[in-house]
Amino acid sequence: MHYPVSAIHASSLVKQFPKTQGPSVHSLSFEIQPGETVAFLGPNGAGKSTTLKMLCGILSPTSGSAKILGFEAGSQSANQRLGLVFGTRSQLYLHMTVEHCLDLSAEIYGLTGAKKRNRIRELSEAFSLLSFLPRRVRSLSLGERMRCEIVSALLHGPQVLLADEPTIGLDIVAKNSLRELIKNWQKYEKTTLMLTSHDLSDVEALCDRCILIDHGMKRFDGTLTEMKGELKNLRRVRVTTSASNQEILKLDRFKLSLKENLFTHVYEFFTDQLPMSEGLFSLSQHYGDQLQDLSISEVTLEEVLEARYSA
Repeated sequence: MHYPVSAIHASSLVKQFPKTQGPSVHSLSFEIQPGETVAFLGPNGAGKSTTLKMLCGILSPTSGSAKILGFEAGSQSANQRLGLVFGTRSQLYLHMTVEHCLDLSAEIYGLTGAKKRNRIRELSEAFSLLSFLPRRVRSLSLGERMRCEIVSALLHGPQVLLADEPTIGLDIVAKNSLRELIKNWQKYEKTTLMLTSHDLSDVEALCDRCILIDHGMKRFDGTLTEMKGELKNLRRVRVTTSASNQEILKLDRFKLSLKENLFTHVYEFFTDQLPMSEGLFSLSQHYGDQLQDLSISEVTLEEVLEARYSA
């Protein structure tokens, strides 16, 4: 679907820092449409954070250009339509209450009176912050603080949200909770989301499209399914038996990938070569009554990225 104005448009972006051998970002171009959820991925030093800083105006490109909803990146018009969340940097004040921090953030963007109060309450309810409002920021857990950071970034109703490592340092329960809150809110307000994360579970939970960069250059741009390529059909079946003397199942389309111990084996196969039903039937027939447990997993996104970057 074509939109008259892109949510984010980067054209031949280059960022060269003094005293470095090569540019951190090199001829990088991409386009993100309104309402899209896009993961911006790459190894450490790939240029992800540098690109985000150029999109929000913290850094100026050495050459090339970037626009947010048609406005030059870094301009007041662009920043009024942009929300920022940096997992490693806080925009809240530790000595203030959450309510005072949100009130101040709203005032900075020109929200006053009933409109301000309604917006703070709406977001506080959506992100389950009402009980936190009277508390000082320094008393919050990391997961609680990150929810407050996101609410602060969304107060002015940005059409584009840049989120850099929003779940960094969170435990699995807090991560899952925050992902669901972001996902539900994105669907509700149709906010464009551009996410960077080293936790690739974030990507699978929140994004439909991913852009891979390496050494400041784009390596891939497409859906998660397209990025996985042939690996999308790879399945691993972990089999646990009650006996240690079972022979390994030998089929042309099966591969024993791991022998965890005498009782547990992990098999690999591709579902386009061996249907799942046939594979599970073969395993159950082979192990019979001694089969105690069986679990199925797909290839991890980490493995997909490793395959992409080693190609």
